[in-house]
Amino acid sequence: MNFMMFRENPGAPGSQRIAASDIAFDIDGVVADTFRSFVMLAEKEYGIKIHYEEITEYEFWKILDIDEETAHALIHKLIEQPVEVGIKPVRGAPDVLTRLLKTGPVKFVTARPEADSILRWMTEVLGFPDHNGIVLEATGDHERKAQFLVRENVKYFVEDRLETCYLLEDASIVPILFDQPWNRKPNEFMRVKNWDEISALIDWSA
Repeated sequence: MNFMMFRENPGAPGSQRIAASDIAFDIDGVVADTFRSFVMLAEKEYGIKIHYEEITEYEFWKILDIDEETAHALIHKLIEQPVEVGIKPVRGAPDVLTRLLKTGPVKFVTARPEADSILRWMTEVLGFPDHNGIVLEATGDHERKAQFLVRENVKYFVEDRLETCYLLEDASIVPILFDQPWNRKPNEFMRVKNWDEISALIDWSA
């Protein structure tokens, strides 16, 4: 696969595309716009004003003016109540994923500790009619994602956490880095800025 061609022009004619069955997706920061909900919730419940672009580290409490206890309380609420909190999908995600579901099962891997709450979010917010076709694995930590992906023969994974991309690479899985303020340190991974660019990577002719 010509990754340089993808970097320069993901939809370039003649570039090799990714089979729908070969790709899987992280959820928070890729499908669910969780960090924007975090910003809104921090101000609403604690009066803490955070600019989204200031979140330049995944472990954001280490660099922002917010204590770790408050940060984890907010994260817990976002994990347990994604529907009630009002987490929105990342723009373009519902359309591309709905199209993918028509081709076969779509795989998702999240470091969330349990799947039920985010599965309900996917049904109610993304508008998926039922759970059929959704393969969702909640690993509980980032390090275990690669194990599931290898077991499921996934070749490409869309991820927003830069550190996880290195773990995927070690497991011979090609990371596709979904652009976010916290993953812009220098790296050589294929980067996509939106779901239009993800769609351009997929072979829709199969």
